[in-house]
Amino acid sequence: MDYRQALGFLYQLPGGEHLGKYKLGLKGIKNLLACLGNPEASLKAVHVAGTNGKGSTCMFISSIIKEAGFKVGTYLSPHVWDFRERFLLNGKKISAKDFLRCFSLVKKMYRKQTYFEFLTAMAFVFFREQQVDYCVLETGLGGRLDATNVIRPLAAVITNISLEHTHILGGTVEKIAKEKAGIIKPKVPVITGATGKALGVISRLAWKKKAPLYIAAQITKKPLGLRGMFQEKNAAIAEKTAEVLRDRCNIPIGKKEIADGLRLASIPGRLSFLSKNVLVDCAHNPDAIETLTKELRQIRKNFKKVILVMGILDDKDWKKMISTITPLADITILTKPKIPRAAEPKALEPYVSGISTIIPSVRKAMAYARTIATPNDLIVATGSMYVVGEVSL
Repeated sequence: MDYRQALGFLYQLPGGEHLGKYKLGLKGIKNLLACLGNPEASLKAVHVAGTNGKGSTCMFISSIIKEAGFKVGTYLSPHVWDFRERFLLNGKKISAKDFLRCFSLVKKMYRKQTYFEFLTAMAFVFFREQQVDYCVLETGLGGRLDATNVIRPLAAVITNISLEHTHILGGTVEKIAKEKAGIIKPKVPVITGATGKALGVISRLAWKKKAPLYIAAQITKKPLGLRGMFQEKNAAIAEKTAEVLRDRCNIPIGKKEIADGLRLASIPGRLSFLSKNVLVDCAHNPDAIETLTKELRQIRKNFKKVILVMGILDDKDWKKMISTITPLADITILTKPKIPRAAEPKALEPYVSGISTIIPSVRKAMAYARTIATPNDLIVATGSMYVVGEVSL
């Protein structure tokens, strides 16, 4: 089986991101890992959950650990442009050869586990094989029943909590916080940037499990490798995590390593300029769109017009997302990523403020945006990671 065939096999597994039929639980992943010799048991991990900023926070933490001289593995989801972005070694994508080898090892033991369980097992196999010093794991959905939650980490990180996947995780911030706080383990330190009712839930669960709780500072003012004011909060969480790893786990991480790690971190598709006037951002829920909108208010000062290319998944609160960001756009082009869960542009159009048009193909929507834009106009593609993934680099 070659690389393309392996991806074809993965995409048809139950619970795939494209299909949206999620199946949470730990029984399947535990059975699969047992057949593989429990690769996760030997790993020293940092486990990261939250609504937004998980991927960026993971990359800040990984970059800091790398700058401290250690070999670090990072497991992210979903990818933006290349499937191999999910499995990183010292910030670099897994090779196609290593990907296929890990895929083959897991496939031999596969017994109808889900898509994410299969990928999580691959990550554990890869990190054990590479003998990483530490790994940083991003949860896929929620926390308590997420496949990554088989690990007993050195530290648990919860970035923030807001409403998302309410049909699975619960319809209130408190219920979602309880699910995400399910990654908290007895006596394992917890670092969070959560506030309000969510912080209250996390605090109570941490106290119940005798897990030391650390609340990250509001922001950091250190130079960052990732663009956007919102990254200052993610970086503050990562900085606090590094300090906890140093003070409680005796990992030698100094101030220089923290500063260098924050400055050198990178991740695809987060407030990224692909050219001088093409900006992409993976904002995929109301909170993320609100954050992007705040950034755009500043960025658009350098441009004459804003042309928004937007596609959203149907299980998101797309009414709120559209009403938040489209008032900033001079024209909105509604599109649809190649995923069954994508919302129909015709359903979105009534909620757009101002001028709008529909071009279902993301590729054609971007081509049209480039046609009508002058060099002084800003093209912004957002609404879903899958939209950004279809935008040409």
